[in-house]
Amino acid sequence: MSVLIGVAMLLGLLTIASPAAAHDGTIALTLAVEDGRIVGTGLVAFEDVGLEDTSGDGLIDQSEIGAQQSALAENLVSIVKDNVELTVNGGAVEIIGAGLGADESVVASEYIGLAFATAEFGDEDVAQLEVVWQFTSPTNSVVVSQNDELVIGHLSDDGAVTFTLDGWATAASFFFQGIEHIRLGLDHALFLIVLALGVVGARVDRSTMWRVVKLVTAFTVGHAISLCLAYFEIFPVPAEIVEPAIALSIVAVAALAALGRLGKHPWWIAGVIGLVHGLGFASSLARLGLATQNHIVALLMFNLGIDVAQLAVVAIVLAVYALLGWLLPRQLEYVRIAVCVAVGLVGLYWTVTRVLPV
Repeated sequence: MSVLIGVAMLLGLLTIASPAAAHDGTIALTLAVEDGRIVGTGLVAFEDVGLEDTSGDGLIDQSEIGAQQSALAENLVSIVKDNVELTVNGGAVEIIGAGLGADESVVASEYIGLAFATAEFGDEDVAQLEVVWQFTSPTNSVVVSQNDELVIGHLSDDGAVTFTLDGWATAASFFFQGIEHIRLGLDHALFLIVLALGVVGARVDRSTMWRVVKLVTAFTVGHAISLCLAYFEIFPVPAEIVEPAIALSIVAVAALAALGRLGKHPWWIAGVIGLVHGLGFASSLARLGLATQNHIVALLMFNLGIDVAQLAVVAIVLAVYALLGWLLPRQLEYVRIAVCVAVGLVGLYWTVTRVLPV
């Protein structure tokens, strides 16, 4: 009984700590190498650039920006220099221009758009770019583009990241981005857990592993198809529909797994639901704004990273399940059902909060 309570409490904590929407994909900073200089665009907390919330609501809107922008203009470059450092191929580059912008469709926000440009540093390609970003931003994601290369990185705790732009940069970057998407996308991980628990049976053996492999393969094929269709806008679906659908898929599979109703051919269920989850992957990937030449490589490596992470999740589930089968053979089925029920409740919570954000 204590094991069941512990499992429920753990998943409850995960629910509280996890965001309702798992595929935001917001980029804090985008850097483009163009004509021998770097042009950057980012999202920063409005206080960081000297803007004040005159209405007292904790947000900044267009009227407040317009009233203060001219007074701020002469100091903006200095503010950017104090918070941003760029080093190209071992040499520092100077920031010579900066400006503010905001999304006209957003009534008020905690963040404002910031654009800046460096002085020219020559016609040589950037082989290595070191970035220090001290502004407060909604995420730690940074994207760098140069010619046909597009690389994704993440700021460390001290606000620094180093990019190596070589022939394999895009491939490696999107491979690890796929892994990161599963690592941070708790909804996909929980779906894989209940999917595996729905077919494991009384113990983990060769037959069990083969059934799980077929399920993961079907899920992979499903999300690979919809990822490509949605990303190339052949079959686009709004995130407002995709996110609740992903959460609802967790509820459905968790219920079937708990009741032992996945059937003799659960692979088709995994494949169909994979189509839904692929739309979530696509919404995240599309926000990166890939250059045309990067599409195929990025999609392939992103999918491969997702698949490697999925296999890791399933391997951990099977290993833990086998261990529990050895430690608690009589309680194993109760543990399996408890986990499925708890995951289903998490999915239900996400479904509600994604339809009716709080």
